[in-house]
Amino acid sequence: MFSSDPYILAVSGKGGVGKTTFTALMVKSLLRHYSKKLLVIDADPAANLAAILGLPPAPTIGELITRTNKDLAKKPPNYNASALLEFRLWDEALIEGSTFDFLAAGHTTGPGCYCPINSVLSHMLDNMKSYYDLIILDMDAGLEHISRNTTRTINHFLLLTDGSCMGFQTIQRIIELTRELRHKIKKFSLIGNMIIDVPSQEQVEALANRLSLPCLGLIPTDESIASMNLRGDSLLNLSLNSAAFQKVDSIILNLIWADQF
Repeated sequence: MFSSDPYILAVSGKGGVGKTTFTALMVKSLLRHYSKKLLVIDADPAANLAAILGLPPAPTIGELITRTNKDLAKKPPNYNASALLEFRLWDEALIEGSTFDFLAAGHTTGPGCYCPINSVLSHMLDNMKSYYDLIILDMDAGLEHISRNTTRTINHFLLLTDGSCMGFQTIQRIIELTRELRHKIKKFSLIGNMIIDVPSQEQVEALANRLSLPCLGLIPTDESIASMNLRGDSLLNLSLNSAAFQKVDSIILNLIWADQF
């Protein structure tokens, strides 16, 4: 797929549903089974994915926009602000690793909307797309990056929910929000996460049927993940025997085979 548009796989769901943890386990699985060029983007303003992956601290796009705006106050009016910001983004925000690269959107400080970050991220993706075969987007439930045209097309949108009523409502809201964006999203699927009992499993499956979405799998709760998060350990070091990871690994293997990315 190199030199053509990358395959974009997005993850979204209610806050607290475990989508960032799921994304980290997805990366862990891809590092086992996928050898092409991978870019992971934390498009959630909370920007927690880097820590869960055990990556070194790096400024987010939002932080660099804020810093550059402050610095411009000391520069002459004709100073090339775009060139300064672009240099900082490539030099500081993009974490280049031996197995995958990483970028975090973050948020700006002070008043204002999310538009500048979306615009910058969109520009970066346009410039970077020829370098990667697969891009993973960890998104919040607001879907700002889609509605603001950050991404041209999402090949597969993974909707994550637990067994809660709020989780289901968020999935339904995301479906509504994307109704006018269906030309940009090629495929939707549902995944149940942190499933604690049979009733939760049945409720997620019923939601999938009601929304006419394929359910790719049901991931059980795993106390070892909570323990690692409390200690600040990278989930890339999670045991291969973890029940949650084994389920995610199975989902990813099926995705690689079915979607051919």
